[in-house]
Amino acid sequence: MMQLDSQTEQTTLRLRDAFRVLAWEVFETNPQIREDLNQRYTKFYSRWRQSKIRSMDLSQLTDLATERGFSVEQLLSIRECYYSIAQPYPPLLDD
Repeated sequence: MMQLDSQTEQTTLRLRDAFRVLAWEVFETNPQIREDLNQRYTKFYSRWRQSKIRSMDLSQLTDLATERGFSVEQLLSIRECYYSIAQPYPPLLDD
């Protein structure tokens, strides 16, 4: 039972973060916002901290995903892709 609770919690955290990633991408690409990246993220994070999504459980997040036209798997895949792109490139090896 403890393993299941831990797995559920991990999925909940990852799904919640997937919503944050999507929200950031929408906010970050808004052409009306002309501030530098740090200012944009500070403004975004201030709004994100007040989001109802941050307190949703897995069932609520799953329902929200469905309401927005996503599957849980799609959102988790978007999150994984976002972080794989955000990672720095490995150092180049000299020949």
